Amino acid sequence: MTEDQIDRKIAVIFATDVVGYSKSMEVDEAQTIKNLRACRRLLDASLKQYDGRIFNTAGDSVLAEFSSAVSAVECAADFQRNVRQRNQSSDKAEVMEFRIGINMGDVVIEGEDLYGDGVNIAARLEALAQPNGISVSKPVYEFAQAKMELPFNDLGVQQVKENRFHVYDVLLDPSQKRSLSKPLSFRLPMLAATTAVFALIGAGLLYQFGAGKVSEGASDFAYELPTKPSIAVMPFTNLSGDESKEYVSSGVTQNITNSLSKSPELFIISYSSAKQIFSKTSDVIKISEALGVQYLLTGSIQQSGQSLRVNVEFVDAISGQNVWVDQLDGEIGNLFLFQDQITQKILENFQINMTASLLGKSASTNFSSVEQMRQIILFREHYLTFSQNGYSAAKKIADELYKRDPDSGPSNLAKGWVEFQALMMGLTEDREQSLKLGRVFSQKAHERMGDGLSLILGAWLDLLSGRPEEAKIKAAEASQIDPTGDVLSGAGNILLLTGNPASAEVFIKKAMRITPFHPAWYANRLSEALIMTGKFGEARSVLTELMEKGSDGGVNLREQSRALLSLAVIDRLNGDDAEGKKTIERLRALDPKFSVATVHGYLGMVSDKAFLQSYITTAQEFGLPDVGS
Repeated sequence: MTEDQIDRKIAVIFATDVVGYSKSMEVDEAQTIKNLRACRRLLDASLKQYDGRIFNTAGDSVLAEFSSAVSAVECAADFQRNVRQRNQSSDKAEVMEFRIGINMGDVVIEGEDLYGDGVNIAARLEALAQPNGISVSKPVYEFAQAKMELPFNDLGVQQVKENRFHVYDVLLDPSQKRSLSKPLSFRLPMLAATTAVFALIGAGLLYQFGAGKVSEGASDFAYELPTKPSIAVMPFTNLSGDESKEYVSSGVTQNITNSLSKSPELFIISYSSAKQIFSKTSDVIKISEALGVQYLLTGSIQQSGQSLRVNVEFVDAISGQNVWVDQLDGEIGNLFLFQDQITQKILENFQINMTASLLGKSASTNFSSVEQMRQIILFREHYLTFSQNGYSAAKKIADELYKRDPDSGPSNLAKGWVEFQALMMGLTEDREQSLKLGRVFSQKAHERMGDGLSLILGAWLDLLSGRPEEAKIKAAEASQIDPTGDVLSGAGNILLLTGNPASAEVFIKKAMRITPFHPAWYANRLSEALIMTGKFGEARSVLTELMEKGSDGGVNLREQSRALLSLAVIDRLNGDDAEGKKTIERLRALDPKFSVATVHGYLGMVSDKAFLQSYITTAQEFGLPDVGS
């Protein structure tokens, strides 16, 4: 089969996840994980009995494949009965309920994973099912109903998102009989969203990796426009004539971007990429083309003493028309209120019926003051240098914030990241104490904010503590709460290191798509995931483009060297040792400090030790020293 061909088959897909999982995690994370493990043992036993094969998991969600529709329904019924029996004999805190959806249809085969509409519809059936229930598609019903004693309840044709399909409930008891009078739309669980992205990959429609740049004369979009409303929030202009107030406009832009990104109905470009393209041009058409979005939000902030004026303009870049223009006047204390009003106005213009829970907590509930917001922005700038000087400056700010407000979410999160950076850079004198403190700070931050980034921090600390399963659960939960570039790339990191490179590929590609001007490590981590799954050609393309950018394109020596090592590994895997040795010679000339020890620093935690060893052996045999000069 050539690289462009797609391998397909007909399969029966079984999808399940936990009812109210997010809420349970908020109430008692440890008990929820304990319950999930117990129920997974029941599921594994049922799958083994009925010859089911798990091909993907994410947090509380499981996707499995069967060769028989009857076997899939029997497995689902067996599992639901066993879970019900467990719930009846357990304390209330140990009760856990599941929904199951089963579909038979065409799927795309990619290694051990399956993608495509056959998988997506199973996930949508699961979302439609009742707690403790099983919903199946018409093809499954037609094969199973005559061969089983269980009754089925016909719900008619339903529509979930873009899919229409005939639905039947499997009635484990008469009380489950219900009627659905009209098509309904349900929120898909995280795993269903992931499989939808996989389907695009299998069909060759996923956005190609790139820096997001377009030439001056380009008239075509650098990316295909998403089907959902796509928005980039441009940096608000500071009209105060005082550069020290720049943090206000920067903070407003970031907070509106973060709030909008919580909506599953919108496609939002990351703040960092919007900022970078805005620094090159203010031309609406060029910005829209470069980022692959239809709508741009622009604005300005003018502050005089305590008085504040915020001007906003929402533009449809394709039609060239203003969707709406507004001016908000008040005091500096109204700043967070203005942010919320702007966000809500955008949602209203798209006629999205959003509730506070769907929109998520606004930034105003996270920051205790505008000054704290300014300090967090400064903290981030120092932290992201990942240098000893940057660590010291970030730690000083985090300590000051925590001393001033030890109960706030942002100050606890900053303290947690400082402990993590000390661990990663070898700057802590007491590793166990840093792990303990990091966990305390990340948990407290999440209690205060309910955000995704604190969960990513917790996942990293779990990984450093030798608890990969807990790390994966947190990463999956984080990606549901905050599908932003930082969170998705962090989740991708965790998934790659814990043995799921195919899912890591999906998360990192999505993070790169919403962050066209992404950090170089995104591309390096993506290439490592691609190498792990045998996609050497695609990995080489990613790495070659990264090297073409070079230092002028913002790629530092460490990331260039990391890319060169991966290229040498690909040469070895393709049987071209001569070219691989030349690549390592180029690496050593570029960065003499890069060594085998460096490789352990960014790949040492990977669970696939054979993969790690392939990097280490290749590096050593091609001449990379164990310790840098």
